Amino acid sequence: MTESELRSAVNESRKEGFRILFQQYKGYVYAIVWNRICKVGSHEDAEECVSDVFTDIFRQFDQIEEGKLQSFIRTVAKRRAINCFHRLTAKPAAVSLDDPDIGDVSSAVDIEQEHDKAELRQKLLDRIKALGEPDTTIIMMKYYYDSSPAEIAKAVHMNRAAVRMRLSRATKRLSKLLKEDGYTKGGGSS
Repeated sequence: MTESELRSAVNESRKEGFRILFQQYKGYVYAIVWNRICKVGSHEDAEECVSDVFTDIFRQFDQIEEGKLQSFIRTVAKRRAINCFHRLTAKPAAVSLDDPDIGDVSSAVDIEQEHDKAELRQKLLDRIKALGEPDTTIIMMKYYYDSSPAEIAKAVHMNRAAVRMRLSRATKRLSKLLKEDGYTKGGGSS
């Protein structure tokens, strides 16, 4: 079903239209999500994330520009998958305090260093989101998904030269924002 047919179906009956939209794109969204979280999450985690993606899509459906439905769905799915990945990797392992071997358990993990890394990752994501569109999508596709300039250009409906220019300017702005927050190129706080 084409995007215009989907929009017509949603206009006729939101419930039925969204059911059709879900049926058409659920495999696509699941593949994006599962590709990101497969090493850290379960199929149930992926299904929950897919539900969140479609909730976002349904809530914002009327604001999606004509002809950009699939790229919007891809962007929402990738962002939700990244958030899910970070949520899943931030979970501490469950350990029973009643376990008699608890005294023998030790970890080589430097909790303070891991916390600093998590804080830096969150600050970086916040600052990337603060750049606004299409810069956020361009940076995420380039550095998080290793997308080619051609793939990015297609996703944000720009030519490759414009994408390269936006990427250059966005990375400079991002670097400046992070320096203002006290982060240096070495990755640490000053």
